This record gives sequence, structure tokens and C-alpha cells, in this order.
Amino acid sequence: MMEQIKINGIRLNKNYIQVVQEDIDRQDQIPLYQTMESNRINMVFMVLNTMGEKSFISGTIASKHFGQMAHQDVYQEYQQKVSTISIYPHHYNLQLLGYLLSLLGRHKLSFRHMASSNAMLTFVVDQENCDTFIQMLSTSFDLPESHAPFEQNENYELTQFLKKKYPETRATYVEEKIKTYGITLVTDLNLGSYLFSFDQLAKIQQEIPSMKDKENKFFYTVAYMNLQEKICFFLLTEKSLGITTHKSCTAELLSFHGPHFGDRHSIISRALNCLSKKSIPVLQTVCTGASINIVLPQSKGEVAIKVLRDVFEIP
Repeated sequence: MMEQIKINGIRLNKNYIQVVQEDIDRQDQIPLYQTMESNRINMVFMVLNTMGEKSFISGTIASKHFGQMAHQDVYQEYQQKVSTISIYPHHYNLQLLGYLLSLLGRHKLSFRHMASSNAMLTFVVDQENCDTFIQMLSTSFDLPESHAPFEQNENYELTQFLKKKYPETRATYVEEKIKTYGITLVTDLNLGSYLFSFDQLAKIQQEIPSMKDKENKFFYTVAYMNLQEKICFFLLTEKSLGITTHKSCTAELLSFHGPHFGDRHSIISRALNCLSKKSIPVLQTVCTGASINIVLPQSKGEVAIKVLRDVFEIP
């Protein structure tokens, strides 16, 4: 029996659609994030990946936007009923991450995507698995007695009020430069790509002893499941985990967040368009919560920050 790890809460958001664009290196495709920008559709969760067995962009959007996307054949997958489930805070603790992954392996719970933001670890899961997922997390983590999963619902009237009262919440539409609270860059990191079965995931803390150490930290993580029910897992750490990787490289992590109140579409699009125009390669990008994380090849971070200063206001 694994000892429970203490967290502060679980956040649940329902009624989303997942849109996936594969083979994103094709020149004849308009990237998903640009389409979302042109349609003014907010992605509450986005993963871009160019590593591992396939390249793709996956975006999670509100159900009400399904009609705007359904006619576009380039997007190869729609899943009309998905939810996002987040646990917080993670404090970049490798022991917590290992504990969570081992739970998934033991319970053999499928998910679509998992990614870290500044404070949360967020999953995109099929709606039919939502209650089982919540039950596993609620019973396996040490939560406050008063805790119940916080379900965040969209409030259109409140959103419009905030946008009118606080102009910075409309940054994606009216500001020449988008406000941020600063951009951070961490260099000389090891980006490892791993492929696990559920049985292997259940034993991850035994197979990787460093994941039991409370002092060990990770900087960023992403995972998704492939068609063979294997977990494709990516992790940024200072040192290698010491097990065989599917692929690995030295990388840098560029991160920023700001007063965006969820208006993610133009923000991520403008950031990636800037990098693309200067031919700066991107290994992975995650946009969830209030955070944007961009994983770059080694030595590309400083150049990327200079480019981003053209469209982002950096204190």
C-alpha cells in the first residue's frame, strides 16, 4: 500500500471537445492554433508535440464551438465528450508525479492527455471515465476534509463584465503587446521520451528510484496514450532518470504566464508564429491554466526571448 501524498484540491471542468491535428510538419496545413485564433475560439488546453512516434497538435475547446470546427476535414479527430481534471499543487515534485503515474498504471485508467502547468497537473479524459478518475484521485490522495472536486462552470455575464472592467483581459484582441508577468528560461535540461504499458507504469517508482525522493524535482511533463494503449511520456529534468528512453535530447524550457483570464488562442498563436518566422524549432508546447510552456532545443532559448519581445510585454 502506497502512502498517500497530500494535495490541496481537485478541479473538474466538463463539456469540452478535443480536436486533434496530426502530421503538423506538412506545409499545406494551417496549424490548429491559427485556425482557433481566426475563429476566436479559446483553447483551455493545448499540446503541441514534434517528438516521439508522431507529431500533432491537440486542442480542448468548449462544446459550443463544435459547429465551427466540424466542417474542417483537416482535423482528424473529434471527441465530443471530454473533461479536464486537475490536481494541485504539484510543486514540481517528482515523488508526487511518480505516485500519480503508478496509480494510473494500477487502475489501468485511460486518458487522452496529461500536462503540467505552473501549479497543476491536468488530464484530458473521456467523459465516460470522468467519475472513475475523480474517485481514484479522491481516495488515493490526502485531501482536506472539506474538499469536494471544484467544478468550474463558464459564466458568460461575468466574463463580459471582466473584459469591460479590466481591459487587459481583452489583450488578445486590442493590445499591440500582450502583457505577461515575465518570461523564465531554464537551460541544460534533459528531455526524455518514454513508452510505458499500464503494468510498467504501476511499477514506475520501483523501476525509477529517483521518483521516490521527495527532494527531486521535474520542470515539465506531458503524456498521451497511443492507439495501442501505451503511455507516451515526456519529462524534463536536470538529470536523466537512468532508464532506457525512447528518445532523449538536451533542451531548454521557456515559460510565461499573465493576466489572460483564459484567452489563450491568440496568445499561443502569436508566440508560435513569432518563433516560426525566425525558424526557431519547437519540440513541445503546452498551454493550460495560466501557463504557457515551450520546450526548445538547447541554445535556442535566448534567441526565442528576443523574438517574443516583439509581441509580448516583459517586465
